[in-house]
Amino acid sequence: MALKKDEKILHFPKKNSEKRRKKKVYRVDVRLPDGRRITKTFHRKFDAEQFKAELKIKKKQIEENGTDIDYDKTFGEFVKYWFEMEVDSRKASKTRLGYNSDLKNHILPILSNIKLKHLNYSHAKVVENSIIHSGKSNRTTNKVMMVLKTILNDAVKHSFLQKSPIKGYPELKEEPRPVSYWKKDEIAQFLEANKEDYFFDLYKFALNTGLRLGEICGLCWDRVDFEANSITISRTLDRNGLKNTTKSHRARYIPMNTNVRALLKNRFKTKISKYVFTMPDGSHLPYDHFTQRHFKKAQTRAKMERHIRFHDLRHTYASHFVMNGGDIFVLQKLLGHTDISTTMIYSHLNKEFIQSAAEIIKF
Repeated sequence: MALKKDEKILHFPKKNSEKRRKKKVYRVDVRLPDGRRITKTFHRKFDAEQFKAELKIKKKQIEENGTDIDYDKTFGEFVKYWFEMEVDSRKASKTRLGYNSDLKNHILPILSNIKLKHLNYSHAKVVENSIIHSGKSNRTTNKVMMVLKTILNDAVKHSFLQKSPIKGYPELKEEPRPVSYWKKDEIAQFLEANKEDYFFDLYKFALNTGLRLGEICGLCWDRVDFEANSITISRTLDRNGLKNTTKSHRARYIPMNTNVRALLKNRFKTKISKYVFTMPDGSHLPYDHFTQRHFKKAQTRAKMERHIRFHDLRHTYASHFVMNGGDIFVLQKLLGHTDISTTMIYSHLNKEFIQSAAEIIKF
């Protein structure tokens, strides 16, 4: 049996009796890369070689990762710890509910009782296949797998793993989602029918700025600068209240066009709250129920053939910005996208943009 210099199995007779001198014992002597020397004796060669093989794995882990972690937490036990440390007090309730659903329905039934240190690429594949076989789309599958990736990355951050066993796990190819937006005649139809609606200003503001509903709900007068002709977007309001942050965790500045400036100037004269847009009694807008209770009714009033989500007003703004010749990189800043690929979903709407790209290289 071939052995390295620092890994050897020795056998020698025991001295105490004639009977014992006839028996062999096997000794494993291994020096680990961090300087520790481990020796152990066995009566059976099989046990010695098995222990030696385990030490080789440990040795390889130390060589690759620098330290030796040997925790016995199961994945399910770590998830409880992770939820307490990383989710409960840090994430929005919608995010918490989504994590709970993905874990309960797809991840924990497969991985809960497996030790964290034993997880590998194959386990991730089993989870992914299970989601696909349940009839979920590639987009939903990728979303659930991202939750698993996040948990294992945080296990590394909290020193329960040296590195994620599924680092670089590939995403499934997703079909591009169609962008839903209103055309100019639909916008005109909607606004005309809702001139007397209490929330008319809000709808017009959304169509002229492309802000998210939470950003509109959380907009306060201290972020409106008439001298600089700009609005600072640094807050959002959701079901948990007002937060001094945005989805991208970055403040951005939105210039006011003439319609927005006139609208806000007029509202400022009769403001009844620190919020720019409010309920009639001055309280903040109901983020959770605004679409169902107000926006859908406004669409019905306008007899819209196509009903859209409130978020599609943002798509409407972005689509017309591009179709009217707006620069895609400027749009990225206005919408607050951290990744230009998110903004590029609108690029196909501008034929001049595509044509200009074709003219970059000419020989």
